[in-house]
Amino acid sequence: MASLSLQNINKIYDNNVQAVFDFNIDIKDGELIVLVGPSGCGKSTTLRMVAGLEDITSGTLIIDGKDVTQMPPKDRDIAMVFQNYALYAHMTVYENMAFSLTLLKENPNVIHEKVMAAAEILGLTDQLNKKPKQLSGGQRQRVAMGRAIVRTPKVFLFDEPLSNLDAKLRGATRREILLLHKRLGATMIYVTHDQTEALTLADRIVCMSMGYVQQIGTPLELYDTPANVFVASFIGLPPMNFFDAQVAKDHLVLDSGEKISLSAEESKTLANYVGSTITLGVRPENIVLGNDITMKVNNCENLGQTTLVHGTTGGHKITAKLREWCSYEYGSNITVSFNRKHFFDKETTNAIR
Repeated sequence: MASLSLQNINKIYDNNVQAVFDFNIDIKDGELIVLVGPSGCGKSTTLRMVAGLEDITSGTLIIDGKDVTQMPPKDRDIAMVFQNYALYAHMTVYENMAFSLTLLKENPNVIHEKVMAAAEILGLTDQLNKKPKQLSGGQRQRVAMGRAIVRTPKVFLFDEPLSNLDAKLRGATRREILLLHKRLGATMIYVTHDQTEALTLADRIVCMSMGYVQQIGTPLELYDTPANVFVASFIGLPPMNFFDAQVAKDHLVLDSGEKISLSAEESKTLANYVGSTITLGVRPENIVLGNDITMKVNNCENLGQTTLVHGTTGGHKITAKLREWCSYEYGSNITVSFNRKHFFDKETTNAIR
């Protein structure tokens, strides 16, 4: 496998539109990196530059210590798994998986050995004589992954590989990809707009917006200590609640007039913001029944062990994820408290540490 280094990578198209700005990351051998963000954020463009399918406007791409910035795709020793499978309909599963090795005029015995090994890993042994149209979407995606595995490339690239699958198949195939990564010890870059895929698959996540990297870190780092309002709002489901809050010495005042007490440590963090307005972020699971904020209930979603309670406070929408089965009437009031708070600068939107 291989390590990668993307150094000051920029992509500007002919119409002068810049899709990626100063992208930097060092990827370790065997690491699984997930690029996540909304449509148009530059994540797929970045992946395609690594693959050589898009030219790099400026910057340097190094794979296994070698500068491959200007190297054609066929010489980069990279395998890519696409969203639409890209299987040959007239070929069997075996022939699809063997195709790239056949083009390279590999020894037939070696081809057979590699295809059978990949089929065993992916549970496709009994599907090898079928055509793609006879397979389910999940099976087709596994064939696409098998075609990549047989090449034993230095780097695997996945471009939204699960987006065409239904929810159940997405979960099952996601687990297969994670198992595949652990069995192969492969270096992988995976692109998705689905934060669940990012949180469950990644060794590290690269969160992007508008062509810029917003934060790079482990799933826990992005979830627990988001760098800014964008990351805080994008990572986590249901999304984080946000409020404008004026900072006093030992409490916050929401624009509804309600007060939120601060711990000594929180007061110290916000010492330079006393008298100013900040953005207060609270994850739904960090809202508990208490006595700080009055919440007017709109509706409840019972999820078994938890209940999503949607409502308003001072005109602001708020969602609480309570750890019990609740059934509050529409228009009723409950009082809640925040047991974990995130603070963001109102102007820069960056986290206040």
